[in-house]
Order: sequence, then C-alpha cells, then structure tokens
Amino acid sequence: MRRILILLLFIASQYVHAQQVITGIVVDASDNKPLVNASVVVLNTDSIMQQFARAGEDGKFQIKKVARGKHLLLVTYPKFEIFSKEFVVVSSDIKLDSIKINSQSNLLEEIIVTQKIPIKMKGDTIEYDASSFATEKNAKLEDLLRRLPGLTVSNSGEVTAHGKTVSKVLIDGEEFFGYDPKIAIRNVRADAVDKVQVYERKSEQAELTGIDDGVRLQTVNVVLKEEARKGIFGNANASVGTKELFDANLFAAKFNQSERIGLTGSWNNMGNQGDASMIRMNNQIIGKPEHQSAGINYENNFLKKKLHMTSSYGISNNGNANESESYNKQVLGENKTQETSRKSQSENNNLNNNLRAQFRMKIDSVSNMNVQLGGSKGRSESSSLSSSETFRNEGLRANEFNGNNSTETDNGSLNVRMDYRRRLNQKGRSMNLHLSNDYNNSESTNQVDETTKLYDRLGNDSTTIHVNQTRLNETKSNGFGAALNFSEPISERIFLTLGYSFNTSKRTGLVDAHNNTDNTQGLDMRYSKNEEDKNNNNSADVNLSYRADKFNINLSNRTTYRQQQLSDSYRDIDLERSFWQNNFNTNISYKISNSKNLTFGFQNNTNVPSFQQLQPLQPPTNELYEQIGNPDLKREINNNFNLSYNRFSLLKGSSFNVNGSISLMDNAIVNKSVVDDKGKTTATFVNINDKLNWNARLNANYGKPIFNGVMQFGPYSMISYSSNYLYINGDLNQNITTNANIGINGNKQSSKGVDFNFNLGIGLANEQNSVQSRLNNTSLRSSANADLKYYLPFKFSLTQVLSYSFTGKNKIFPEPIHQFYMNLELTRKLLSSESLLLSVKAFDVFNSFNNTQRSFSESNFSETRQQMLTQYFMVGLKWDFNKNLGKKND
Repeated sequence: MRRILILLLFIASQYVHAQQVITGIVVDASDNKPLVNASVVVLNTDSIMQQFARAGEDGKFQIKKVARGKHLLLVTYPKFEIFSKEFVVVSSDIKLDSIKINSQSNLLEEIIVTQKIPIKMKGDTIEYDASSFATEKNAKLEDLLRRLPGLTVSNSGEVTAHGKTVSKVLIDGEEFFGYDPKIAIRNVRADAVDKVQVYERKSEQAELTGIDDGVRLQTVNVVLKEEARKGIFGNANASVGTKELFDANLFAAKFNQSERIGLTGSWNNMGNQGDASMIRMNNQIIGKPEHQSAGINYENNFLKKKLHMTSSYGISNNGNANESESYNKQVLGENKTQETSRKSQSENNNLNNNLRAQFRMKIDSVSNMNVQLGGSKGRSESSSLSSSETFRNEGLRANEFNGNNSTETDNGSLNVRMDYRRRLNQKGRSMNLHLSNDYNNSESTNQVDETTKLYDRLGNDSTTIHVNQTRLNETKSNGFGAALNFSEPISERIFLTLGYSFNTSKRTGLVDAHNNTDNTQGLDMRYSKNEEDKNNNNSADVNLSYRADKFNINLSNRTTYRQQQLSDSYRDIDLERSFWQNNFNTNISYKISNSKNLTFGFQNNTNVPSFQQLQPLQPPTNELYEQIGNPDLKREINNNFNLSYNRFSLLKGSSFNVNGSISLMDNAIVNKSVVDDKGKTTATFVNINDKLNWNARLNANYGKPIFNGVMQFGPYSMISYSSNYLYINGDLNQNITTNANIGINGNKQSSKGVDFNFNLGIGLANEQNSVQSRLNNTSLRSSANADLKYYLPFKFSLTQVLSYSFTGKNKIFPEPIHQFYMNLELTRKLLSSESLLLSVKAFDVFNSFNNTQRSFSESNFSETRQQMLTQYFMVGLKWDFNKNLGKKND
C-alpha cells in the first residue's frame, strides 16, 4: 500500500511541475460584448481533452496547469461559430488577445470544425470515443475498457459497467466467439476500436417475440474503425515453468468487411482457459489441472447481403485432481451446536463440444427471418474419496461418514429458435411468429460405496448403514414453444402489441439402483425413481409503448395459466396442480439533457413451486440428508423496483452513475430443515405466509480524467440491506444483513514512465438474527489490488502485481484472514516492431498467500482449504501480429 501511495505522489509531482497558465477574453465579434459561460477547451495533439474552463461575466477565462508542448484551443458558444487556435507552451504563462467569434446568423460561409467528444449519450446508449482514452502500444480491448469511466474489468476478465455486470460483449453488434466473450476483450486490439457503446438490451426472448419481460442485460458493443474491418491480427504465446508447468495459446483472426474468421487454441496444466499465465490474474493453481480447448468463429453475408450468418464451434477438455479439507459449525439452538470436519480427494475430467449458429435472412422488402441453432455433446468422468465426522455440543460424537463414489456421464442438447417478422399493409403494423424447441438428454452410471455410522445421544455406537450400489440414471427433457404477436401503431408515438404464446414441456427422470452386495435382481426402491413431469402454459400478452424525443414508456403484461403434472410409478405419486401467473413490467426512461438520463423499472411476477419442491418423496442422496416435498405449496409474489441516473460531462470526460433497487417477496418459498441428535437433516419447503422478505441496494460511481487526462480516476460506493425470514433448525428466524463498501480505482496508460491500474476498497458487514442473537456480528473486510508497469531502458519493462485482502473475525472464527501475494514480470521487446516479447515471470514471490476460504450465513459457518500451488516461476515468448488491421491506407 505504501508503494502505491508513493507512486501516486511521484506521478502527481511530475504533472504539477512545468505547467503554465493561459488567460484570455471571449467576445462577440459584432459588438465586442463578452460571451458569458463560453466553453474553453484545451486539447493535446491527439485531440484528447487536457483542461476545461468557462468564461466569466466579463468574458474572461483562466486555465491553469497547462503542460509544456503543442496544444489546440477550442472555444464554443451556442449558435456561434467554433473557434480553434494552435499554441505552444514553453516556459512562461500565455495571455491571449481577445477571441472574437461570429454569430452563425452572420456567417456568409459555413465553417465546420471537427471536434472529438470523449463521451456522448445517444438515447439510452452511452458512447465512448476510443481515441480519447490513450492505451499503450499493442494493448487489447480489455486494457481500453479499463480506461473508460464507469467501467471495470476484473483480473479474471469479468466486465462491470456502471455497477452492473456485463453479460454480452459484441463486435459491431455481433457476438464474436459467442460461447466465451473473454476471447473478444483479450484479443481484439485497442487501436482497432472506434467507439465503445454501453447500453441495456432486452432479453433474447423479448427481442424475438416483441413482448417485454422486464429483463435487462448490460451490454458492451465495440464499434471498429472502418480500416479495422479488413486485416489479419492475433497473438501466440508459450511459457514453461517450475513444477513442470506449461501454457500455450494461439489466437488468429481475419477480417474482410462482413467476413470474419477467428481461431483460438489453448493448452496448459494451470487450470485457466486462455493465457493461464497472465501476470494480472490470481493464478493460484488448485489441485493438478489439465486444460485443452480449441474454437473457430465464422461470420459473413451471402445472397447479395440478404443472408447474414454467425457461427462458432468450441471443444474443451478439462480435468483436475484435488484434495481439500473443510470445517463447518452450525449453531442450532441456545445450547445446541454441530461441528463437522471433512476430508476429500477427487478427480474429474470433462469433454465438451458446443456449436452455435445464427442466420438472419431478409426474405423480401417486408419480411425477414431469424433462425438460431445450438447444440452440445459432452462426456464427464469423476471419482471422489471422502470422509467426515460430526460432533454435537462440542464433544459428543453424532456420526461418521466414508464414501467412495464414481460417475460416468454422457449428455447432449439441441435447441432451435425461429422468428419470422412481416410488415403488414398499414404503416407500422407488423406480425411476429416465434417457434422454439429444446431437447436435452443425459445418461450416467454412478457407483456408490458409502458407510454411515449414527451414534446415540451419549455418543455411543448405535447404527451402521452400508450402501454399495450401481445407480443407472437417465434424464430426458423436451420443450416446444410458439408465440404469435401483432403490433399496431395507435399514433405516431404510441404502439400496441397483442399476442398469444403456448409452451409445453415433458421431462422424464429414471434412477435404477441395484445393490452390489446381494444376488437379487430387483431394484432398491428407496434409492430409485421413475418420474415424469409435464408442463403446459397458455399466455396472453399485451405490450404498450410510448416513444418521444426525451421520454419513453414501455408497459407489458403476461397472464399465464400453468398446468403441472407429476407422476412417479416407483413411488405411487400422481400430482396435478394448476396456477395462474401474472407478470407485469414497466420501464420508463427520461432524457433530462444530452448528458443526463434517468430510467425507472418495475417488475411484478409470480413464481410457482417447482416439481422438486412439490414432490412428497425423493430418493436420498445420502443417509445424512433427506428431502421431503410439500404438495400444498402456493406461488410466491415478487415486486422489484429499480432506478438509475447517469450524468456525463461531455467535455470533461467525467461520468456519475447511481443505481438503486428494491425487491419485495410475499409468500416466499423457503427451505425448512431440522437436524436431529444424530446429525441427520430432514428438509422440506414451506411458504412464509405472514411475513415479507425484502432487500434494497444502492450503487454509485464517479469517473474523471485527471493529470491532463493521462489518468482515469474514480471513487465508488455500495450499500445493501436485506430482511429475510427463514428457518434455523425448524425455528422461524429473521435475518437482517447490512453491507457497505467504498473504494477508489485509477488507471494510467501512456507507455511512459510508469503505467498502473489500482483498486482500493473497504467494507463493513453486519448480520443480525432473531433466533440466534448471540451470533450477531459486525465484520470488516478490505482489498487492495494494483498492477504497475515500469518502462525501463533498452526496451525492458517490469510489471508488478500486488493483491491484498482482509476478512475480519466473527463470533465463531476469532482470527481474521490476511491474503497477500505479489507477482513480477520482466519483459524485453525483441523486434523493432515491438511485437515479440520475452518474459520472465514470478508468481507469489514471497510465498505468502493464505488459501483459507471462509463463508458464513445465519447460523452456518465454514472454512475450506484446498491443495493449491501459489509460488512458481515461468519463462515465455509472446508474439503479437497485425497486418493492416486498424491501419489507414495511404
């Protein structure tokens, strides 16, 4: 932490030094009257904003801290021409002559000055000009996203925009390697990007059917430069290290306007997909992993651009062998506790194939069709050797468990979506037909050898249960859906959509359990089942929207009659239930100005109980846990409110975002479990009839360029509150949890001196329970993460990664957890193009990382430790290649 603060002070001192002051006056050229509040902007030679000021009542302005060098001065005033002037700051302050600008009404000839604005708001879309945010040479999209105000990228590649997790990353509006968006952000070059757009899109189902379901997905769309839509680019790297570690990756892409081809491959024994030896990542190697993957993406237009196809295929093979230990303590009453210690060894291997394709076809001038195909095929093998012992009341033995299990599974899926849209005779009138089918199949063989000892109240040996079985499992499901919708313009601003949808599904679940210890040919019916589940849904849909320049309202409602049938021939179960469901959604957006936007959302929906929750009897998974369904469950009702406010300073490049939400759940379905003296848990599901579960969350973040735009700086904060009713060992408990976090992050990428990215955060968590009030607890947590890149002579650079986290103590665990590691990477550029890098990496230099993971909720407290390698060293080569991509033609 001290090194980070010293670094920031050093950087600040460099930019404060050798900076001058510019003064001047802005007047109307026709009468020399001052132009009050005229905007005065200083840009550098790359058109990146450095400073900003407003003219006072006398038309005078003053801009401080202007660095030496060549600059561009822009002066703007509503309905006046744009004034621009180049100037050079040497060693003294600059006093400019009167800046006289003409009213546009007096101009005889139109003069256009092109000006780059870092951030714009277009409707509900926030658009960033990529060239206004500098990145180092050969930087990737991931590095650019880190620079944008309001956006963060975690070390593992998850993107967050304005406090919300980004679920889609698109390239020119299309998915690129749709099965893994991280491939796009870690391989597309930053210098090929023109703009980055951030917006919330409707769910895929809502976009296809035209009926809004209230779901919003945070989305990032990357718009490439025109010259970047044609070229070849990619990278390849290989590393070897101590402990026989290795990592090899390849990515190559060819863009030719609409045609895009991408290839990716990865092989390592470090457990991560794609460049597992990245210095920024945590890279604690859990167990003994093995990873192999390959993929291809193809996109193009056909039939004279009437047909657009996007497709991707990926294959992966992942395996691991691991050992772990865990400790769990449950507080079940005032004088009743249960402590369990577990040890396990496991091995697994998973082979998966995934294929996705989308075809968008313009049939004629009034109709088009969208077809999506998806399929997967996989096989997995796993085995585990586990043991546990449980004590009650901190001394009396309750049970012991030993298990030796193995499973082989084959699974596959196939899904098809078709959406047909046609414009009808009247302007704005349209018809939408949607069809879908989903099929899934899984077959597995499970070898179970488990021994459970249950002790009496005094801790003496009471009962031993031995299960040695071969369980044959087969699960199949098939679902079909259809929807027909008609859209009608009531006026120029009001649009109505009416529709009907039908969905049906059937699922069969078969478990045949054969005992291996006797000669009988029959089934052990206690562990077997033969289920058949059927669902039929009939829905009426209505959607009403109002669209204006600044004000948009969208209202939608879906009323569904749901019929459920559940039967099990092995258990003589035959259930039939029907429910009415209603989902109502409201979304309102108001554009306060070109730089301010307000959105409000409300969703009311009902959730019906699942088959698992309704089924009275289910085969046990082991002798220490028994699930009992409740066929009398009622539906639960959810009400969600959310509000967000976005504000941007278009010239300063700063942003301020606030997101708030409240969720209310009535008649909530919760799990009610009871633990007996032998440590066996019996669980069922019940409705909370007379209590309301609710939670609220508020998130705010601010981003602003500082130090003449070289550094992006942003504080953030979050507070959440929840009040939920649930059961602790059969007793109704109110759990109240409050979490609060504040932090700051910063990012600098200039390829000079020191570049860095840091995030500092601190938080408090308070938990209160009405049943176990003695466990009420307030704990502190904090984290500090930073990566610093030092540019050294002779094409050397040194990257230092620092990570520290603190987890406070609680009533069960009196000692806090400190986790710290430091990674180092020394690189040398070997070619004049700086595209070939030699690197030496050291992970967890001080071998200081503590691999204890802690979790707690209500009355359940756990700690887990796994077999983990943290300290190791690697040597590698990385080649970035680029032919024409992002380079303008002469």
